[in-house]
Amino acid sequence: MQTITPDPWWKSCRWTLGLCAAMALANLGLFPWAPDALRWLVEWLQFDRQAILQGEFWRLLTGNMVHWSVEHFLLDVGAFAIVGLLYERHLRHYPWILAAAGMSVGLGVLLFLPEMGTYRGLSGVDSGQFAAVLCFECMAAAGQARRWLWIAPAASIFAIKILYECATGEMFFGTESLGAIGLPTPLAHAAGAVAGILATVALAHIHMRPVSCPSEPGCPNHAPSMTM
Repeated sequence: MQTITPDPWWKSCRWTLGLCAAMALANLGLFPWAPDALRWLVEWLQFDRQAILQGEFWRLLTGNMVHWSVEHFLLDVGAFAIVGLLYERHLRHYPWILAAAGMSVGLGVLLFLPEMGTYRGLSGVDSGQFAAVLCFECMAAAGQARRWLWIAPAASIFAIKILYECATGEMFFGTESLGAIGLPTPLAHAAGAVAGILATVALAHIHMRPVSCPSEPGCPNHAPSMTM
């Protein structure tokens, strides 16, 4: 009888791990001991309006990967890593969802915030990532009413957060003790969230397949009921 060897755990979240590693390298210039070359790399990757208008279009995406401070980096990338490690395996089109969120953030800042010359931070992509997770959970909750016990509060808090930030221009969660994280950019969070929702729903209709249900007795992996 043939024995099936399960894949290593990291294969199910390789995009999350790979992107976290890439962002760690890209943000080494934030440390006080960093040489000038690493500091230059951060500036070369940041969203820079004038540089983009002169043809450096990669900055629309890479601006999401660099940050203003070590605290800013740890906050944004830490949240990204936690959600990605938990959910990447359940989002079939995960890298495309992240790319859609990242590009939407860059284009949103470019088109609708003309006064903003530079931008850094992953929080907009984080919003898109979390919005995609909520979409997935809503679709997976069909026939599993108990899932709504956490989906409904999570979705409500997330929606209130986005609306509050857009209405006030202030961060929903206090950040005074988190160091220099740059100016609040509610538009980036809203753009990332909308892109995450649209990309997830659109791609889910292209390709969906059933997998084991977490409520099924004896399910060892507790996998959600569909992969999108």
